[in-house]
Amino acid sequence: MSIHSTCWYFASIRKQKRILQLKELPVIDLAFASAKSNRNFELAARQICDAAHDQGFFYVSGHGLPDDLVESVFNVSRKFFSLPAEKKNEVEMSNQHRGFLGIGSSVMEGYDNADAKESFVWGHQFAPEKTVNGNSEMLALNRWPSGFPKMRLTLNEFFESAHLLAYKILQTMAMGLGAGKDHFTHHFRQPTSRGSLIHYPAQSSKMEQFGVSPHTDFGCLSLLIQRDPGLYIQSRQGEWLAVQPKPGTIVVNVGDLMERWSNGRFRSVPHYVVNENNAPRYSIVVFVDPNSDTLIDPFLSDGEHRRYEPVECAEYITNRFDKSFTYRN
Repeated sequence: MSIHSTCWYFASIRKQKRILQLKELPVIDLAFASAKSNRNFELAARQICDAAHDQGFFYVSGHGLPDDLVESVFNVSRKFFSLPAEKKNEVEMSNQHRGFLGIGSSVMEGYDNADAKESFVWGHQFAPEKTVNGNSEMLALNRWPSGFPKMRLTLNEFFESAHLLAYKILQTMAMGLGAGKDHFTHHFRQPTSRGSLIHYPAQSSKMEQFGVSPHTDFGCLSLLIQRDPGLYIQSRQGEWLAVQPKPGTIVVNVGDLMERWSNGRFRSVPHYVVNENNAPRYSIVVFVDPNSDTLIDPFLSDGEHRRYEPVECAEYITNRFDKSFTYRN
């Protein structure tokens, strides 16, 4: 059913979430899984798979991303979004989904109102010849603003570090399904993952506008670093649960392609963001996806019924891009 971000719908969500503030998502310690013990790794795999099945979201601690690197990314984000509009528009979003998206450029499928956010998107630093010879628009060149060399260096370093974390999570998920440890990760030689710096401008407490309207993420995994409240996820009962910031953790959630790849054992759940403070809100997200031509073919246990047909990674994600971003039109 198509739901519009009208005041009555926003108000109904706000009423529900007050009841659910005290509920918690699991926190899974990946440092524990990194110890040289198969038993520890298997325990982490069970915890992650249970969370991916039950809530579709979980926190990870012991993730290995250096605090100073994360702080540098937030500093880069604040500096970039404080640039004059004409400077940001020098790297406006390309047809290959790299660069700056201004406010009003993102409208989630099924909604009338644009999201109250601006973002900067980058991905794996492909060599130019890879993008020229590639057969997918998702093998894309990044766009970097001039006179800001630290942005490129910092974001590329963070992107690579985030992928080391993502691969560890993907390996635990594969083991939890009963597949080989590298069942997912061997499809990541040329990942089509994207990083996104997001800025939600300050809103008056009287405003009723989504920073990001309710939606599911398109790909396999999303890694989120947030420092302010405002993220809500939907429970199996249709209620909204606040995902509060927890220092030292990263929020991980399942996307549509991983739900398909796991044959529905992992859940891609609706979520939204609202900037509830009269101050800017910044977050960092990495959307983790495999090679563009990867066939997302559900992993089936013996005797299991297939719930999804195979779909190519790039085909599915670009179709969702077409329905969510105004530049695609």
